[in-house]
Amino acid sequence: MINTYKRNYHPLISMLYSKGMLRKDQVRQIPERTRQHWNKNKNKRYEFDHWITPFTAHIEDIQKIYERTQLRKVMRFIVKASDGYHRVLNQVNQNRKNLKQHASYIVTAIEQIVSLSNIKTKRACKFYGVSSDWYYREKRKINCSLNLFNKCFKQHPNQLTFDETNAIERLVKDPQHFGKTKVTLYYHALRNELVSCAKSTFSKYAKALGYKKPNKPKIPLRKGLRATRVFEWLHVDITLVPTIEEGMQKVAFVKDNFSKAILHWSSVSEKADSKFITKLFEEAFEKHNLNNANKPINILTDGGSENKGAFTTWVNHFNAPPIVTKITARTADFPLSNSMAESTHSIYKTEFLKGQISRTVNSHLDRLEQFVEYYNYQRFPADLCGLHPMEVINGKLPDKAYFKNQVADAKRSRITANRAFNKCAFIG
Repeated sequence: MINTYKRNYHPLISMLYSKGMLRKDQVRQIPERTRQHWNKNKNKRYEFDHWITPFTAHIEDIQKIYERTQLRKVMRFIVKASDGYHRVLNQVNQNRKNLKQHASYIVTAIEQIVSLSNIKTKRACKFYGVSSDWYYREKRKINCSLNLFNKCFKQHPNQLTFDETNAIERLVKDPQHFGKTKVTLYYHALRNELVSCAKSTFSKYAKALGYKKPNKPKIPLRKGLRATRVFEWLHVDITLVPTIEEGMQKVAFVKDNFSKAILHWSSVSEKADSKFITKLFEEAFEKHNLNNANKPINILTDGGSENKGAFTTWVNHFNAPPIVTKITARTADFPLSNSMAESTHSIYKTEFLKGQISRTVNSHLDRLEQFVEYYNYQRFPADLCGLHPMEVINGKLPDKAYFKNQVADAKRSRITANRAFNKCAFIG
């Protein structure tokens, strides 16, 4: 007795048959009745045909790849390379940044794919998820060995010039400027017409050229206040500064909130009591003619004993004008902090002293004078838009557009200079 059984054909075999993609010897192995059934249903429409259309539309190309050994090897290489690239790309949040960083590798890979196979450039680009426009744009890019970011000056004329980059590098690496903030260096460059550009551009180049920001202690952010004019709010606080031979010194600064200027300072070796603070303010008021001020003056202090007693008596002796009020920070009546005074101490110890300790009181006092000179005339707080504190004290007002024309003129000159740049050997 002959055993018979019904053959089960893979669904792809019927499709390959209907497309005429089976060899003659393969077709002969399929019973005629089965072929008749397949021919009958060849043009029949099925539900969800559109699910397989992207595959069936290119089935002939797939067959060619399968039949040609060299082409099959190339395609396997391309698929693996593409899978690896997309896996990395999908794990990176900033896809564009990642694409930019690896542009040269992707361009080279596409070139190799095109040279090793019959695949066209446009299709090879799709394997890497990029457009052909992107590919040709990146391929035409010229890398300049003299440029900080390897960009050709002529192809990218809006970037900083070779000379401007060198000027920023000299600023960043000059020992005289170690510890200064990028904002101070930026406005120093603007005021001295070393470099005229946007603050963000300067910051980008300074960071790339090795700028290191001062190591300041992490102080919890406290909500402070912002004055609307000079001498509206004055701040005072005491900080301890050690000397090697003569012990701890008590230093106090009187600071104006609006201009951020240090109006006066003093230092003592003995106890810094209320008489010390009173004398400090008497001298500050005399120095800046505040005894004849016609607008109210508020003095913000902490709750220490040095801010009471004789100092309270001195504040209360004023009769209008001026009206002088002493206010204690971080109290139920005034919850804001005295962070303006505290920030001065941080700048003095980290940005200026940089951890160094004076040997004697005299050297300590000399350094205090140098610090006040630096702070008032050479440091440029961001809020002052390029002015130093004493310029604001003397009547100038911060203006965000102060350097606008200078930066615009520099941009026009920069484009001209970069387009004419001819110092570097181009590396394709």
